[in-house]
Amino acid sequence: MVEQAAEAIVAAAARGIFLPGDRLVEAEIARDLGISRVPVREALRLLESQGIVTSTPYKGMRLMQVTNEGVAALMRVRLALEVLAVREALSLPSGPARFLGLRDAAAAFAAAVAAADPALRVAAEEQFHGELCAASGNPPLLALWQSLSRQLSVVWGLGQTALDAQGADREHQALLAALEAGDESGAVALLTAHIGRYHGQDFEALITDRRRRG
Repeated sequence: MVEQAAEAIVAAAARGIFLPGDRLVEAEIARDLGISRVPVREALRLLESQGIVTSTPYKGMRLMQVTNEGVAALMRVRLALEVLAVREALSLPSGPARFLGLRDAAAAFAAAVAAADPALRVAAEEQFHGELCAASGNPPLLALWQSLSRQLSVVWGLGQTALDAQGADREHQALLAALEAGDESGAVALLTAHIGRYHGQDFEALITDRRRRG
């Protein structure tokens, strides 16, 4: 139930219900989810350990702040991890079979593109890139990526309105094809361009605009 509560909070951020810096009130979240306050309290502590929530004396729990500089730093770390995942996955002897989970995740993202709920697209994006890291066969690499994944979900949620989901789907398919063909340089180039979609976004302006629109 703690994990479900944490996922619900992240999904609410992806939908824009919570914006960066918003206060997260334990009692209100518990009421909206129809559960007791205990799992919500534990979920908030879990999210705090993952950098999604910050706790300030006398101000309570708040959703992480998002700045353009912070997103750029997060994306650099993410890119380094995922490029390493590509290289390690392609060094394994199992051939295209190692990417079966990634193929399923690509199909799930394609199905989510048409969904009205942005949280579904964000979850599918997280699943795709998580499967890419899992294909590396490197547990510490996957654990590091997972420690960042919920921060990425908050950023992805903010960027949904400015990003072309169909374009992201095509990029996933192209990356999958390059990996299955064993084309390391092509896969790295495609991955770099895919992650680079966020470089030109002004997340601070997106947050201001969402607050203005209520």
